[in-house]
Amino acid sequence: MTVDTRMTINPDSLPNDPLRRLVAIMAALRGPEGCPWDREQDHRSLRSTLLEEAYEVLDVLDAAGGIDSERLVEELGDLLLQIVFHAQLGAERDDFDLDAIASHINEKLIHRHPHVFATTAVSDSREVLRNWERLKQEEGKHSRLEGIPASLPALLRAAHLLSRAERAGFKWRSRQEALAKVREEWEELETAIARAQEQEDGAIPEIEREFGDVLLAMVGVVLAFEVDPEAALRESARRFEARFRRMEDAQNSAQDAGSNSDS
Repeated sequence: MTVDTRMTINPDSLPNDPLRRLVAIMAALRGPEGCPWDREQDHRSLRSTLLEEAYEVLDVLDAAGGIDSERLVEELGDLLLQIVFHAQLGAERDDFDLDAIASHINEKLIHRHPHVFATTAVSDSREVLRNWERLKQEEGKHSRLEGIPASLPALLRAAHLLSRAERAGFKWRSRQEALAKVREEWEELETAIARAQEQEDGAIPEIEREFGDVLLAMVGVVLAFEVDPEAALRESARRFEARFRRMEDAQNSAQDAGSNSDS
């Protein structure tokens, strides 16, 4: 069998600037002599890949042993590729490109940081966030809750919703009131569970609703202590996984020891 070893695109012909080189590589992958898989993709088909790459970055940031800079560079590069991929798709339709994306975010950052690029004075980060929300309203946002993606993980979305509402003045007067709301919602969940145990009609949807209310109330409590509920749950899940794996290892070691003694 004859293998075609001709080089279709010479890497030496690509720009030396790292970002421009990446843009040129992506264009080549999408070009007539490029990669069949890359050429088949569109904005929607890349949705899951974009999400996966973002979570792989989070895995590095949440690593128990600290942040591995080399891995972080690698995963951020994979995430950056997704942005460049979407920019290339836009460029092919003469719709937008990477420069348009960068220009848009540049102008947004300058506009929303008047305490840095203008004369507005702020006292702390909380005031920065309040100004950020006010500026978004001036940009034509109809609600302070606009822009929070519905596709976010539920716990993370709940935290964003409550944080936005708090900055608008919708918040508990004290942490004790927030805790009292958790107790109230927990009692309602217990009532729903009791009904389910009695097999009353409609009890299961009620459990789902009350459980959601408990979680939302708990998010409100931890936000009052400036705790990120999503990060807290990820860390608890990591600890549970580590404990469970240690238990599995101990069980496997005991089984191996038993097998060896039988032989």
